[in-house]
Amino acid sequence: MRRHSKLFSNKILDSALAVSFDQHVLGGYRFLMRHYRSGSQIYIFGFSRGAYTARFLNEMLDYTGLLSVDNEEMIPFIWEAFSSYKLTIRGTNACEREEKVKAWNFLKACRETVCRAVDPVHFLGLFDTVNSTAEFQVSSEVKPSSKIIRHALSIDERRVKFYPVLIDPTKEYRLRPRRRLGPWRIKSATTCPTQGPPKPILAGKNIGHEGSVACDSIEQDIQEVWFPGGHADVGGGWNFGENEAWKLSHGPLVWMVQEAQRAGLQFDQDKLKQLMSSERQETDDSSNGENGNPTEDNTGDIERSLHLSSTKGILHDYLKSGEGVSVGAARSWNLMEYIPFRRMVLQLDGGWKATRWPLHRGKMRDIPKYAQIHVSAIARMQADTTYRPANLILGDPSALKSKAIAQFGIGEWKIWSHKGDRVRESYVRN
Repeated sequence: MRRHSKLFSNKILDSALAVSFDQHVLGGYRFLMRHYRSGSQIYIFGFSRGAYTARFLNEMLDYTGLLSVDNEEMIPFIWEAFSSYKLTIRGTNACEREEKVKAWNFLKACRETVCRAVDPVHFLGLFDTVNSTAEFQVSSEVKPSSKIIRHALSIDERRVKFYPVLIDPTKEYRLRPRRRLGPWRIKSATTCPTQGPPKPILAGKNIGHEGSVACDSIEQDIQEVWFPGGHADVGGGWNFGENEAWKLSHGPLVWMVQEAQRAGLQFDQDKLKQLMSSERQETDDSSNGENGNPTEDNTGDIERSLHLSSTKGILHDYLKSGEGVSVGAARSWNLMEYIPFRRMVLQLDGGWKATRWPLHRGKMRDIPKYAQIHVSAIARMQADTTYRPANLILGDPSALKSKAIAQFGIGEWKIWSHKGDRVRESYVRN
């Protein structure tokens, strides 16, 4: 693998925050090379940059397929071509366009000769996806092709280097009721002219660089849901605080596990109970029946644990010392808020724009107008009068304050889906 290609350009600060990206992607790729069998369903999970890695691996499978086990020596060449294609996907000058076409032709040739086609990823489970990989900050925000996508997002994270990468921020699919899971339907292919970069090859379909592709041929089931807490309060990683029975990360984990079970993933129930039980109390809150549905015996335990998690779980803010954040760490993260990192900013018309200015300065995350908000966020605002996130209540992308003023209360909300279900209930702005 050529370490001196532009993929590994010397961006010291970003490299310090996101190292060995290629190793993580290719680690997952090698695992699938060795274990994937025709007809298997692929489930991929990730948190933080690991979630970004999961998305990148998903897209790599779409474009390249899988090498056979005895072709591992081809991996560096496949990676070099795919990463080069990603880096030049929006190339505007003749040289970049030529590089893009060369990379695409190489990938296409590999796909047709030494690679196996795989069906699109069945389930993609993401916890607060962020992109700290400098080289891919421009061209990586492509909607994954996975059949089922679940994305748990943090409402309260404020660090500029942990800006979220949404599934498809330009679409309002979040307001469509979720389709019931069923056989994967492929619509009849209609041709449409390709504008810009070529689309991936899915499930063995051969698509030329300048040819035509099936438009919107895959029906997807996508849910992107926002939870209370900072980055690691959603994805996990904090130790228990004093007298903390259930961490905030308990809610997103239960939600993701049950969604994966409904999609067909089977868990070892004994290990699942151990994983889902609090270290502070012995409960059987995660014994589930078929299809991920809680049994009657433990529904009460699950609801109690989720209530305690959402209302009493400690919320961590890396820009403030305390609750496990040292003074030195808080100062370091605050310093980075005054470095002009590139980020995507929500505009008043609902669109998104890449910018470095003005400086971030600890601004809260932009939450799209049609975002689904998990019941745990509403419950926390109702139980804690000090929890008033301005980005959630005001929905103002220009707001710099971390708390909404008292006159707005908790905002106006309506139930969007799964009324009465403590795991799945979600709200949208009224």
